[in-house]
Amino acid sequence: MKRSIVPCLARRSAVVAAALALVVVLALAVTARAAAGAGARATPSQPHAVGDEGRTVRDGVTRGKDLAQPVSLRDAEGSILAFPPRASTAKPLTVVYLHGIHGRAENGCPWLRDGATEIGWLVCPSANAHLANDTYSWAGSVFDQRAVVARAERAAWAHGADPAEANMIVGFSQGAFVALDLVRARLGSYRGLVLIGADVTPAKAMLDGGGVRRIVLAAGSLDASYAPLQRAAERLRREGMVIRFLDLGRIGHTYETTDKEALRDAIAWAGRSS
Repeated sequence: MKRSIVPCLARRSAVVAAALALVVVLALAVTARAAAGAGARATPSQPHAVGDEGRTVRDGVTRGKDLAQPVSLRDAEGSILAFPPRASTAKPLTVVYLHGIHGRAENGCPWLRDGATEIGWLVCPSANAHLANDTYSWAGSVFDQRAVVARAERAAWAHGADPAEANMIVGFSQGAFVALDLVRARLGSYRGLVLIGADVTPAKAMLDGGGVRRIVLAAGSLDASYAPLQRAAERLRREGMVIRFLDLGRIGHTYETTDKEALRDAIAWAGRSS
């Protein structure tokens, strides 16, 4: 009787061992698949070139894809970060973002997306001086700076923005000074300006001469430019300029406002003709 029990136990042990091995194999396969999925999610999406494939038609309306990352508009000189319009209009504008000193266009561009894409293409070129720490600043003459803006405008026009329409500039810090220099020199055509975090003092006569119809001055309450911009806005209002001052909240020298809706509304408002 004892001799018959041993083979039976051996067979049972073999079955249990095989089952345990199968469980281990399945567990390893599930773990590997989860790790691969996590790795794919951790890889940031890259800007990509966009053409007609970057637009969709829904309910008879042509819309730009609702992209989490900027697209890349390519030309002979390289590429420019951009966001396409959310919805097509008869005359989509070109909204150019000019970043600040030691800046990178891709940092500020997404913060301006919601308002800018309501009225046209948002294009975000890098400034014309590439620095050793891989940031950019505005340098050279106003004509050198205008060349950067003109290239961004051409990129937007090549993808559907209306070249006959006056454009719009959003400038942060040093970029705000560049925007006013362009208007003062009458280089380009700009219907609206949004100037953020820069102690600028534009005059209505200068803005009128450059064709600017609306202007927004904006800063966080902890930014040194906050009080000077408030005073500049009041002076422009007294002069009869169509002007808004935008309080970006309790923040310092940045565009990363605690109220993105207010920034969105201000950008869309500045780009409207009436």
